[in-house]
Amino acid sequence: MRSTQNGMQVANFSVAVRQNRQSEDGQYGTDWFRCTVWGNRANVIQRFYHKGSHVIVSGDLEITEYNGQTQLGVNVNDFDLPDRQSESQQHNTQQTVPASDSIDVTDDDLPF
Repeated sequence: MRSTQNGMQVANFSVAVRQNRQSEDGQYGTDWFRCTVWGNRANVIQRFYHKGSHVIVSGDLEITEYNGQTQLGVNVNDFDLPDRQSESQQHNTQQTVPASDSIDVTDDDLPF
């Protein structure tokens, strides 16, 4: 989390997405997306998102090349932090996102 010179909050985080195809050795690959969230939503990410959290993001995909490697980024327009913790963890670490900052997503809304 950081602030711009104008005081705008910015949060950066990475999201790992498992590839649907297996390699020759039977393992699934992982794509990493560098995500950027601006404004009040950055505060929500800072407060509720942590390593290992499940997150659904929507936004603008940015593909860049750096030192011969392709980097994937998302300028996040909206996100949801679904509660996917195991029952044994819920009573200790259950967190919710205020309704004003969450979106309703059904399986029909997802492109995959």
